[in-house]
Amino acid sequence: MTQPLSQTGKPLADRYSGARKLFLVPNYAFPPGMPQDGLDLLQRYWSEVRDAVGNLERTLGQVTRVYHEMLFSEGDDGAKMLESLNPQGHGFIQAMCSAGASLVSTEERELVEEHTDWHRVLSIGPASQKVMTAAIDGFQGTLQARYEKIAERIQDTLQEGESGVLFIRDDHRVQFPAEIQVFYVAPPALDALKRWIADQARVGPHAEPPPAAEAAAQENEDAAE
Repeated sequence: MTQPLSQTGKPLADRYSGARKLFLVPNYAFPPGMPQDGLDLLQRYWSEVRDAVGNLERTLGQVTRVYHEMLFSEGDDGAKMLESLNPQGHGFIQAMCSAGASLVSTEERELVEEHTDWHRVLSIGPASQKVMTAAIDGFQGTLQARYEKIAERIQDTLQEGESGVLFIRDDHRVQFPAEIQVFYVAPPALDALKRWIADQARVGPHAEPPPAAEAAAQENEDAAE
């Protein structure tokens, strides 16, 4: 069950003692060339996320597991991949890891690469309806498989009494195990960021950026090699 951030407080520390907790953070990252006002807003968003997660840690326990969409490596390779996946948020995430949290290989490399390939095909815009249909089916199928893998990895690695944090796009469809208490992190800058992205999509020159992980797909593969 997902808990709004506003419901957290001292009484909840006892209520969730011994439970597995997951802090769910909407993941936003911009590719190069985005307007400065958008980058400033994104920096504000990540600053507020850091504060919100810090408040949750003080109430519910320090984060011990860090999960990130599209991440299929750990250690130094995972850290390099994270910097490509999330250039604006990786500093905060790395700080949590330096404080004792483990960066978990959240996804399966083969699925991520297949999904990225289908994304590339769709971005080209195939002329053939047959190819377009195959690409859409492939994209959606691998996306669902990725979501199932993320849920499986969290179930297998987040231990009793631990707090974890997942960075993933806001429109994800991951079905979390029922026994894991999920706390949605939505700082004030989130709504402002969504409005800015919507405005950019309407005006055209800087349309809504692609999902952070997919925008950095090629860089991620290079970092993992």
